[in-house]
Formats: sequence, structure tokens, C-alpha cells
Amino acid sequence: MTSGKRSIIFTEKDPIASKRHEKLLSAERLKATGRLASEIAHELNTPLGGVLMYSHLLLDDLPADDPRRENVVKINKLVHRCKIIVQGLLDFAHEDTSELKPVQINRILLNVIGFLEDHILLRSIAVRTYLDPALPMVTGDENKLEQVFINLIINAAQSMDGTGTLTLRTEVALGTDGVLVECSDTGSGIDDKHIGRIFEPFFTTKGPGKGTGLGLSICHGIVEHHGGTMTVESSKEQGSTFMISLPVAKQGSDCGWPISDRESNIADPES
Repeated sequence: MTSGKRSIIFTEKDPIASKRHEKLLSAERLKATGRLASEIAHELNTPLGGVLMYSHLLLDDLPADDPRRENVVKINKLVHRCKIIVQGLLDFAHEDTSELKPVQINRILLNVIGFLEDHILLRSIAVRTYLDPALPMVTGDENKLEQVFINLIINAAQSMDGTGTLTLRTEVALGTDGVLVECSDTGSGIDDKHIGRIFEPFFTTKGPGKGTGLGLSICHGIVEHHGGTMTVESSKEQGSTFMISLPVAKQGSDCGWPISDRESNIADPES
């Protein structure tokens, strides 16, 4: 006679099989990204080349003292930026062979702020910079690092919905042979359930049609190619801080770029 009791057997997931599954998913994402990058390159490079050509023709036609030349020069810079972004997608699927050389992070950040000073998203945002004047150089690709910082600043501006404070800070990372760059905002922050996936390809917290989910994953890949790390700290409705650590250039390239500690605003919403 049986007792009428039933046995329940619990099984655990095989951690090795789980990791293998995650790697397969990651590989599939990379393949999909490669296909997308190829399509984008073919679709965008030709019209971008046309815009660049006609902007050069405009520069040739405008007198040297014409105030409109400044806007045309900005068009040229932004078109070059678009072409670099397209190349970044290709780099995501193929081995990056760009040449790394000593570069100064402070100068790159100030250049990026100059590029973006007229961006509509930043017109009512206070941008404060705290740049270590004795910051050593890092080994990197200036264009790729510009791409990273532009992406972070635009993301921060979108998170703040055009109003708030953006803080950019550089310093020597304590206890390590590296340079630390922080990009902080007072925006909506990232939900705890999403923060672990924020650097995944195609993952986005933006609404439909507002993001591809590739920006941060490409930035993360660029930083890793530079031998660095990229992390984020964030809480919902409390803003976000993205932290990038990059190794210092070899000895002999460690001279700082003379910038005083200061605050600067693209726009101050209280003024």
C-alpha cells in the first residue's frame, strides 16, 4: 500500500551549457550587426559623399570673409563624423586595424563640446567641465574616442530631455596606471533591470524609432579596443554616470595638456 505521497525532483541548469548558449547568442548578434553595418555602409556612404562634395563647392564659392562659411565648415565636420560612425558599425563586425598613437583626452573632450555647442538638445543644458590640467596622454585613435564622447553626451542630453546639467570630468585613476573620464547627467537614469544589458547590441530603452541599440555597444567595443573599460552607475530618476578608464601612453608621451580646472557652460538654463 502506498503512502499517497509524490516525489518532486528539482533539476538545476547546467552552467556550462548556459554559458555556451550565451556565447552562441552573442555570436548571432555580431553576425546580424555585420549584415546591418554592410547595408548601412552601402546606403549611406554614397549620399554622404555627395553632401561632402557640394559643401566643398559651397566653400569654394563663398568669399573668405562670408559669415556663412562657418556653418558650411560645420557641415563638413558633421559629414565626416557620419562616415566615422558608419565605419564604427563595420568595426563592430570586423577586426579594428586603426593605428593608435598618443592623444590628449582633455583636448578631445573640448573639441567634442565645440562640435556640439549648437546642437538643439544642448541649448538649455549646463555643461560643466572639470579637466585635470596634468592629465597624461593615452594611446588611442582620436576620431574613435571623439565618437565615444559624442555618443555619451547626446545620450545624456536625450535622457535630460534638453534641460539639466552635464558634467565631464577627467583625472588620473587612483591606484592604476590609467586615465579616468566621467560623463554624468541629471536625467531620468536607467532602471535596475536594464542596467546589466545596457552595452548589449540592439538593446535600447528608447521608444520605437528612437534608437537602434548600437550606440553604447559600439562605444564599449571602441574602449575595449583601446585596452580600457567602460562602466555605468545609475538609478531611476537619479541620473547616470558613465566611467571610462584608459591606459596611459608609454613613458615619453606622458606630458599633460595645459588646461586649468574650470567650469564652462554651453548653455546655462538659469541665465
